[in-house]
Amino acid sequence: MTHKVWRRTGATLTVTGAPVPVAITICTPRIVRIRFGNGSQPPESSYVPVREWSCAAFTEEAGPPASIATDGIMVGVTTDPWCVTFADRLGNTRVCLPLAELQCSPRVHVRLEATDVQHFYGLGEGGQQFDRRGVTRRFWNNHVNHGHGADVPIPLLLSHLGYGLFFDNAQPAGVTVGGGDGGRWVEYRSVSAPLDLYYLGGAGGLRDVLGDVATLLGRPPLPPRWALGYLQSTRHFESAAEWYGLLATIREKRLPCDGLIFLSTYGQALGWNRGVGHLECEPRVLPDPATMFAELQAQHFHAVTHEYPVLHPDSPLYAEACERGYVLDAGYARVVSAGRPTDNYRDGQRYLDFSRPEVQAWWWQQHRPLVKLGVDGWWLDGGEGPPPDAWPQGGSASLHNRYDVMRQQAFADGEGVDRPDHRVFLLCRSGGPGMQRYGAACWSGDIDATFPSLEAQAAVGLNLGLSGVPYWGTDIGGFYRVAPHSNELFVRWIQLGAFCPIFRAHGRVWREHVPWAHGAEVEAICRDYLELRYRFLPYTYTLAWQAHRQGLPLMRPLVLNYPDDPRAWNQASEYLWGDDLLVVPVTREGATHWPVYLPAGTWYDFWTHQRYEGPRGLTVPAPLDRIPLFVRAGAILPLGPAMQYHDEMPLTAMTLLVYGGPDSSFSLYEDDGVTRAYLRGTYALTDFECVSSDDSLTVRVAAPRGETTVVPPGRSYTVKVHSARPPRLVRIDGVGDLQEQRAPGGAGWWRDGESFTCVRVPAQPAVLRIEW
Repeated sequence: MTHKVWRRTGATLTVTGAPVPVAITICTPRIVRIRFGNGSQPPESSYVPVREWSCAAFTEEAGPPASIATDGIMVGVTTDPWCVTFADRLGNTRVCLPLAELQCSPRVHVRLEATDVQHFYGLGEGGQQFDRRGVTRRFWNNHVNHGHGADVPIPLLLSHLGYGLFFDNAQPAGVTVGGGDGGRWVEYRSVSAPLDLYYLGGAGGLRDVLGDVATLLGRPPLPPRWALGYLQSTRHFESAAEWYGLLATIREKRLPCDGLIFLSTYGQALGWNRGVGHLECEPRVLPDPATMFAELQAQHFHAVTHEYPVLHPDSPLYAEACERGYVLDAGYARVVSAGRPTDNYRDGQRYLDFSRPEVQAWWWQQHRPLVKLGVDGWWLDGGEGPPPDAWPQGGSASLHNRYDVMRQQAFADGEGVDRPDHRVFLLCRSGGPGMQRYGAACWSGDIDATFPSLEAQAAVGLNLGLSGVPYWGTDIGGFYRVAPHSNELFVRWIQLGAFCPIFRAHGRVWREHVPWAHGAEVEAICRDYLELRYRFLPYTYTLAWQAHRQGLPLMRPLVLNYPDDPRAWNQASEYLWGDDLLVVPVTREGATHWPVYLPAGTWYDFWTHQRYEGPRGLTVPAPLDRIPLFVRAGAILPLGPAMQYHDEMPLTAMTLLVYGGPDSSFSLYEDDGVTRAYLRGTYALTDFECVSSDDSLTVRVAAPRGETTVVPPGRSYTVKVHSARPPRLVRIDGVGDLQEQRAPGGAGWWRDGESFTCVRVPAQPAVLRIEW
């Protein structure tokens, strides 16, 4: 009977007799492509890199119904009525695709029906609702000033039941997710065919699905380690003296910082370049660029320069670009405020045509003088793209949505040619599916400096992370000052930023967005959180490795780890940083106490060390200098010292914060932090394990494995074990029982206040045992 339902060619099964042409391709054991209509997806309409899928192992059953099974998923086809069903490897049906009403030409209309109440996530950056049930989402890149900011639509939906749906069509489109009936249907419409629908069925739930997303759309490379430090953004300078003064002030005040980000000149407001659409330095700010960038590097800052995807008629590059046909007829839209154009942009800029590889290569070549100066990263602003009618010969509407991803590819490919061992860092306002594979990070756009705007941010970042893009941040303090300046708002925002992948302060009145602009008390609080960010950098950098290898975001919604907890399904006011830290931003003005929800398990207040049992809600003190922060029992947190920049000193002495609980482990990732040698296996992993009971705890610190030259020689660890009681015995295998001593050098133990037993472990591998 099987041959009557489909015809098999390799890993593709073409359904015969269906109301519309349907072909099913088994891409991997957990990824299936459903192709509607005849012919393949044109490259200009697809977000998925061109590849030939290797034939995944699967079995066929004649039925009825006919079915296909891999190690991860099952796909069934019924003929009465015609329907494609998707199930997990145990046969639990997750979603059905009726074919009778499916439309695939000239427009696309697909309706999928879920078999149970489901909660959905993803769809990119845009909109403030975390659980996407009841949402109608338009897939059209745009930016809304003063609103939710950047809109990066990504047609990917993930269900809390552990599968995903990716609609591969870059045309203007939209999706509606059922709301009132429990999220039991998903409807997708596009103005033009064709459509490839990918079903991603992670065998291990949502975490595995994110790995499948990375397989399909591309893995995020590791960013340079400095990009995970603090980034201070600027706008306009009065003079070169102010530029020099910024560098000096940061270092003199001992405010940890790795990156300085420089905006373009806007009219008479002076930035790094001559204006939007120019790549030449502004002489009134940078009269001697080589000397000034050398000074910046000497003070251990990394430079990021800002630009738009346009050329201005006054640019020396403009005539050549026009002669070669590299620019589009459309000019960059002027900003409109209250119905009137503003003076932020000069007239006449024209978009570059990044749909052409030769334009991508040419544009990168024009950046070589900046590379020679030492620019380390690129702030790619305003990439929402030209209108559809701007493209030659009418073009294609799909190029609008793919425009900024093509620009990002230009920079990634160019870096690969000129600096093949240099890691790419792109800070982008726009983008799309797969942008992560080019080293692109997002920020949430030009949002208001208000507490409601702050409150909305976490849901935006969490959904972007669940859309395959792990690197995201906000303008700390908010961009537009629409209310009187608030010191409290800046503090609460920098606390959130310390636990965002991109930790960057920026605002329209940028001098109010530096830590010392708000008085001594605020400056001290900001310094504390900058130092905390750098202390956690070994842990955070390992999360970046997990993003590269497993597709996991650094910011993780509770539903990712607790999918069976109903209170996690729409919880976006708090999130996990990795798997072990629960971050609860304070987002209301005047708050001195704050509500927290603790999922199942034992949790410890990071500040007071008090123990709590979840699941439960509680209210905790939240003075201005404290963000509620909780540590999961069983956590092993590798910490380094506070530094002024990420590589100020080698990590010869590290701290392991250990919270006894369920048997647990953590693998610390290390590499040189700069090059792409990790892609060739030049990295090290150090494994930590903890086994605990009521009266004892054993910690194993393994010797590094892999390329151990990236680990500083002679490293020692101080293991800080959370314990309310002093130990009766502390022992390291092969060393013996340790004495209570805090003096440096050698092994020893001591009590740190009332909450931690600290043990110095000078050599690895080591097995540490503590008894109470």
